[in-house]
Amino acid sequence: MNEKANGAWLTLNTSYYAAPIGNPLTLLDDSYLLLERAHGIVQLMREALQLSPCIDAHALTLALKGVETLMEMSAGSAEEAHVRLAQIGDGWVASQ
Repeated sequence: MNEKANGAWLTLNTSYYAAPIGNPLTLLDDSYLLLERAHGIVQLMREALQLSPCIDAHALTLALKGVETLMEMSAGSAEEAHVRLAQIGDGWVASQ
């Protein structure tokens, strides 16, 4: 996840496997961003299916796999943020 393809449409603040020094609030931002992108793919799929009588099963499978991956990444980022917030307690509020 450290490398991105030319023209990548998504840049995260942390990698998929979050570095141990990442800010928990940044991880939550990433989680929200990933969910937004998954939602965008679902909307595009819905519109495409409404417009086209033919369904390309392979393309639909790939799109659904992309949504699944983004949702898993989002959940992992949110879980790691939760763990970090629990570890530092209320100290993160004072550092902002």
